[in-house]
Amino acid sequence: MRAYQTMVASDGYEVMLFPLEYMYISQDEGGSYSHQGTLSMDFLGWDANGRVLLCPYYAPCTCKLVYKSTSGAYNIFDSVNPVHTPSGLQNVCFMVAHDNTLPFNIGDIVQQGDLLGHTGTAGNVTGDHVHFNFAEGVYQGWQTVSSGQTQLVGSSHMYDACYI
Repeated sequence: MRAYQTMVASDGYEVMLFPLEYMYISQDEGGSYSHQGTLSMDFLGWDANGRVLLCPYYAPCTCKLVYKSTSGAYNIFDSVNPVHTPSGLQNVCFMVAHDNTLPFNIGDIVQQGDLLGHTGTAGNVTGDHVHFNFAEGVYQGWQTVSSGQTQLVGSSHMYDACYI
């Protein structure tokens, strides 16, 4: 049973969707704290009544877990197939961080719209949230930017990866 939106285009490929029901940005790309020089974004859990701790987020496309940190603080998923993004039809990789409850193992496939995880406090955080970093193509590792922060190789703006 799907808990969130799914969308398939007329050519049969999925449309990459924003993974939260509400958008409440707590740190934007290039933010002054841990995002200096990166294309990463942080979001607080939010709903019609305000702040939500351990807020659910959903698979923006059918994806496979390809990397899981030993601490569980961050996890990387690849789209199983090319997906429609605002930048065109392509494979997408994305990292989610700070989820204390992510139940998946490397190789597990999550269907678009299914529960992917919850905002959390795993890793180096100042409070409950979820951190996203999207990249074009499949997972190819990390790159260090001039500020010393890291992001996925091939990182792209979230608004070039997801339809909102």
